[in-house]
Amino acid sequence: MTGATGFIGRNLARALLAQGHELVCAVRDPARLDLGAGTWRAVQVDLAASPDVAFWRPHLDGVDAVINAVGIIREQPGQTFVALHDRAPSILFQAASEAGVRIAVQVSALGADDHAQSRYHRSKKAADDTLRALTLSGAVVQPSIVYGDSPGSAMFHTMAASPVLAMPQAGGMQVQPVHVDDVVQGILAVLQAPPTPVATVAFVGPEPLSMAQFLRALRAGLGLPGKLPWVLPLPTALFMLTARVASFVPGSILDAETAGMLLRGNAAPATDFTRLLGHAPRGVDRFIAPADAPALRARIWRDITRLALKAGAVALGVILVAALVWHLAR
Repeated sequence: MTGATGFIGRNLARALLAQGHELVCAVRDPARLDLGAGTWRAVQVDLAASPDVAFWRPHLDGVDAVINAVGIIREQPGQTFVALHDRAPSILFQAASEAGVRIAVQVSALGADDHAQSRYHRSKKAADDTLRALTLSGAVVQPSIVYGDSPGSAMFHTMAASPVLAMPQAGGMQVQPVHVDDVVQGILAVLQAPPTPVATVAFVGPEPLSMAQFLRALRAGLGLPGKLPWVLPLPTALFMLTARVASFVPGSILDAETAGMLLRGNAAPATDFTRLLGHAPRGVDRFIAPADAPALRARIWRDITRLALKAGAVALGVILVAALVWHLAR
């Protein structure tokens, strides 16, 4: 398994261990891997260097299934979409096929199709195509927005708690959020009865929602009053300009590519996923358990306070610099 230190990978690895499976986890930094009880071991490997088939052979001995759950939302120095989304998993799948591994699962993304425009989606599709061309069983699973214990979900909580937002299309872009627990259960179902040839399944919630509807549903789940946030229309050109500026902010997940993916929308029929699970995936109204809402609300206020303090510090710095420049210019 690759990606066991990531959001989906971490949840999936623990579920596999709970079922009694033994895991070999290929990770860049074994010190970051802590899966708790169960039989597992870490193999140190830098997937960005695209290790060749010969590297994988000894690690695939006795392996029944290969799962690739590696993904990055933005490129960083030494970590590119082509290397991590395409070359590394493609070589791993080819090595698995040569080693006689029977099953492979590729955690891709909804939108990695013939209409893909972003480098993120095109690189995912390249590895999807590699797996589909091999004589293996398994699936290419393509989730929409995945909700759970992740920084991305925390960002959506903060947005949902805001009284007003400005978004392109007034938040009308289509999304179909899916809970990470359903994603994990879907992958477990693939491993239990792997399709032959490799199937492609959209892992999505029960129905499409606008982004504004998604945020309002989260707000209700968090137990916050009112039907806010009010979503005001933001000109697309201004949104794209904001995304380009945000790309220079360390840690930001927004840039021109992610902005383009958001504008495209992210929805698909839930029929195949429902059949795989044996029941309908949970809707957004069931994402947040009532008992969890108070702790999530407290975290939101902490995050908002932290952001406000940072913004205040930046504003104060700008004022002081302006005052100094004005004083020197007198």
